Amino acid sequence: MSSDMFLDIENLSLELGGVRILENISFSLDRGKYLGIIGPNGAGKSSLLKCLGRLQKNYSGRVLLEGNSISSMPERAVARRIAWVHQTGSDSLPFTVREFALMSRYPWQKAIGGETLEDMEIIDRSLETAGVADIGDRQLNSLSGGERQKALIAAALAQSTDILFLDEPTSFLDYRHQVETLELVERVNREQGITILLVTHDINLALHGADEILAIKRGRTAWKGKSEDLHHKELLSEIFDTEFESFVSNGQKIPYVAPRGLVR
Repeated sequence: MSSDMFLDIENLSLELGGVRILENISFSLDRGKYLGIIGPNGAGKSSLLKCLGRLQKNYSGRVLLEGNSISSMPERAVARRIAWVHQTGSDSLPFTVREFALMSRYPWQKAIGGETLEDMEIIDRSLETAGVADIGDRQLNSLSGGERQKALIAAALAQSTDILFLDEPTSFLDYRHQVETLELVERVNREQGITILLVTHDINLALHGADEILAIKRGRTAWKGKSEDLHHKELLSEIFDTEFESFVSNGQKIPYVAPRGLVR
């Protein structure tokens, strides 16, 4: 792996309960890139993200952030570099949008003293960026799925990290909120230079948002490259074990793809 890379993964393997979940995953990512991680259900996508973010620690191999092993970094140091938007966990949280964003400032706060003026300014900007400034005083569990997802991203932005992990961020969202969520992720990547690692089962989401794609199959790397190079039907069929068709409309640079069995 190159020592100049922002994020280096070297021979990462994970075994849980005697079952091999990941095996010899290796890849590199430049600072400010947007990586989509795709693959069939049970391929190990979310487990990989947990290893990279040190939520899962029982792996072998190395995860290097700017040449430093993430396993040797203090928890607070990791939280200053990596923010998470998880699949679930917000439905029953008894906090307002603003309160939840304030909680995400913990890596930067002193043990005594509470929030600072800087904390409040960062929270205001994050809520504004995510489009939830007008619902900052509402309870998370009172929001629609789309509003809540944007609120969670706002809290992640308030954490002031340079890396953002998202695990299936559009699951259970309607089409409008899928688009708004993805546009928000692309905007913070493009305008703020935040490095994005996003797990998704939606191939088109990855094709049309990410710079690069990592495909995982049965815990191994099936493919890694630029998103525009993944749309070949034969390659997708090999990854997902089903035949695909592709479609292009006027002015579209990258085709949309769909399983052949769903095309009528």
